[in-house]
Amino acid sequence: MENIKVVNAPKPRITPPGASFGRQILMTFIGTTISILLTLGTAQLVGAHNRKKDRRMSAMMVMSNIESFARMLDERAEKMKSTDSIATWLLSKPIEQLELLTEEERDQLVSSVTLMEFLSYDKTAEKIFSNNIDTWKNMGNFQFIDQVGECFSAMNSVEEYWNSWVTDIDNTVKEIIENPDKYEGSTPYMKLLRNDKLRHVMQRTHNLSGWMRYVAASMRYSNLQNMDAIGISEKDVMEFTDRRNEKKENTHPAPKSSDYYTTPIDPATLTTLSELDHHLNTLVETHNSN
Repeated sequence: MENIKVVNAPKPRITPPGASFGRQILMTFIGTTISILLTLGTAQLVGAHNRKKDRRMSAMMVMSNIESFARMLDERAEKMKSTDSIATWLLSKPIEQLELLTEEERDQLVSSVTLMEFLSYDKTAEKIFSNNIDTWKNMGNFQFIDQVGECFSAMNSVEEYWNSWVTDIDNTVKEIIENPDKYEGSTPYMKLLRNDKLRHVMQRTHNLSGWMRYVAASMRYSNLQNMDAIGISEKDVMEFTDRRNEKKENTHPAPKSSDYYTTPIDPATLTTLSELDHHLNTLVETHNSN
């Protein structure tokens, strides 16, 4: 029997030619897709984190602004204590007795009850919050937005009322000083002390001091509601306000006017204008000869 040599037949291909290259393409695509998704996801997380930080900073800024306004009113009310005492003393004395004071003494007393400071606060945070729609969108808390808006509206009303009152006092004093013949009194200060309108102003000093303290307390009460709405503690807002208002020591020397002003120029030293000087002299000589 003839020997038959058995040869192992090649195994059939399970994958078509080039499958390894296709697999590589597929794996590359999957890797790229995963990388893109991870990048987008990371960007979204970073964006969300930054929005949260921006939201907190915006909220801290506006609430700190409200607290600073309340502190300013408290300081003004404290200063008004002295004004209240002087006004009460002046109103308790007969005009005839006040006539016995020296002009300098009357000047100090009258000035202390008529020279009021205007009320002004930094509106930067208010403008950013009120005029930037992106800030509103990022805040995402309409209760907080409404309450802060009411606080800013109240602050503007207080500022307007107080400054209107101060302007009225200034105008009254100016009217009396500039038209002395219209008003009774031996001197300008006595004319002011006799004026019914200014005496009424002095009578209101005590109530105005209490009113400012009440407004300050009302601002803080509203601000507590703002803190609850946005989820920021009173302690954080107070510390943030303290840092903003902290006066840091200035290590840089302030400019002095003496460093920038020099002695007047001597006309004889203007050598760069010699041609113009010669031209003018010629014109003068010609004019004189005619």
